[in-house]
Amino acid sequence: MEMKEIVRLHFEARDSLKKWISVKDKKLKDGNEKKIEKVMLRREIGLWSAVGLIVSVMIGSGIFISPSSVLEKSGSVGLCLIVWAVCGLISYLGALAFAELGTVVPQSGAEYAFFQAAFTPLHRLYGPLPSFTYIWVIVLMVRPAEVAILVLTFAEYIYNPLADYFNTHYSDSTENLIKKLIALLAIGIITFINFTSVKLYVKIQNMFSSFKIGACLVVIAGGMYYLGIGRTKHLSTGFEGTKTNVKDLVLAFFSGLWSFDGWTSVTVVSEEIKSPNRNIPRSISIGVPLVTLLYFLMNVAYMTVLSVKEIIEAPAVGMKFAEEAFGPLSFIIPIAVAFSTFSCGMSVQFGVSRYL
Repeated sequence: MEMKEIVRLHFEARDSLKKWISVKDKKLKDGNEKKIEKVMLRREIGLWSAVGLIVSVMIGSGIFISPSSVLEKSGSVGLCLIVWAVCGLISYLGALAFAELGTVVPQSGAEYAFFQAAFTPLHRLYGPLPSFTYIWVIVLMVRPAEVAILVLTFAEYIYNPLADYFNTHYSDSTENLIKKLIALLAIGIITFINFTSVKLYVKIQNMFSSFKIGACLVVIAGGMYYLGIGRTKHLSTGFEGTKTNVKDLVLAFFSGLWSFDGWTSVTVVSEEIKSPNRNIPRSISIGVPLVTLLYFLMNVAYMTVLSVKEIIEAPAVGMKFAEEAFGPLSFIIPIAVAFSTFSCGMSVQFGVSRYL
């Protein structure tokens, strides 16, 4: 089937769906006329729930893992912190642009809605092609893969504290099976929450967002404690070893920006935001700088407790930091990462359903 035919069928189906959900000035059999309003999603997400959505999507497992790659590619403590700050600034500027677009085009779908508004009027057939291509790539490839990675990460961090028990009672060959079952259970729970109601999702998401911020503050507090007692030898290296290779700097920014992914999330659900013209810009202006500040201070904490070599060689910086800073209480971080990825997966699934 040719692309032109696929696009034509897509828009025929879309037009049919619009006629089904939105009928205006429909004449009834008895000759009377009845106006049926367009079906809209309920506006049940307030300002702080919108902030929670941004925090929930942005803070996944990245900040507990990716600092090693950012530091490796930047080469020094000083440049690494600058990279994190600039990544936050770039994300904030991008989010402000989306906030403006979200108020001009107050429809759910973020990029999809923006592409529709910008290009569809240009040509009946080819104008909608960017939005058509985007939504198929997002729904069929990007978001399912993202949720799969998140729930598998969740399963990994849930399994590790219980590894001794499973190794004692089950054979090694069952390890991957158990992790996959945990991941499938997580997807089932996430789907149930999002399927039940928006109010249930908002309540659970707000709880997890508070938990995430709390976990970040625990890491920051641990770092500030060691900084307060004079442990500054790692930070005092400053810009020693700074890399100026363009390729390394690009990769450093790529790793940093990956941890900031998710600042578009609030515009995905624009139709469900209460007073969107006011709350979309406000939620972005609160959520993105908050995450930037948390990320920056967490990196300062990591670099206070761990050396550059330890951070670069650690497969999971958060775990290594917890072992050094908290000792027997280091189990806090794996739990935080597990529930952080679960919450992120739940919010990603919630958002992608608004594309359909």
